[in-house]
Amino acid sequence: MKKTFLFLINLLFSAAVFGQSVLPRLFLDIPQLSIASPDVENIDRRAGVDLGTAMNLGTHWSTVRLGAGALFSVDASSTDVGDSFLTTPYGLFEVGVGKYRTNGNRCAQTKSNAFTAMAKGGVRYNFDTRKTKPAGETDGYGIDYTVGAEFGYFYIRDVFKNFELFLQGNYHVNAKVISANFGFKTFLNLRADRD
Repeated sequence: MKKTFLFLINLLFSAAVFGQSVLPRLFLDIPQLSIASPDVENIDRRAGVDLGTAMNLGTHWSTVRLGAGALFSVDASSTDVGDSFLTTPYGLFEVGVGKYRTNGNRCAQTKSNAFTAMAKGGVRYNFDTRKTKPAGETDGYGIDYTVGAEFGYFYIRDVFKNFELFLQGNYHVNAKVISANFGFKTFLNLRADRD
């Protein structure tokens, strides 16, 4: 089931790439900073800040993303919020299909607006840094599979360095939770011609 899921995601991405007449672009998201909840149904028990980076191989209709980062979170309902602080490093691989950092001019015009709106799926690995594991808690660590959506808006300042506001949500198949992130990315177009 999981191998079939990953195969279909990669097949969709390949079809989108080969359907375009332009070469894929390389975008480095560095940094990516957001307010995050690893489980929106229990946001009062675990929320915080997500800091990460990712390399994107993208076209106007799709992207493949390899990234890493860490979620710094607290339990706001805890009697000792300081003791509830938790760092969760992660690595991820995602494939997205839809509008990826584009506008009507295919981002060919500076001083203009553009957006991201895509469905995505992938694999995520959360490293467990807890010293003790509370009984009865949904694990959410180790390998997990995700499906979700990402929306973004940015102003094309120049062809190399830009900023994007984004909102993304993911359903985590193994953990059976929905996570959400809202924040910004600074991204570098590594294939930009910077004469």
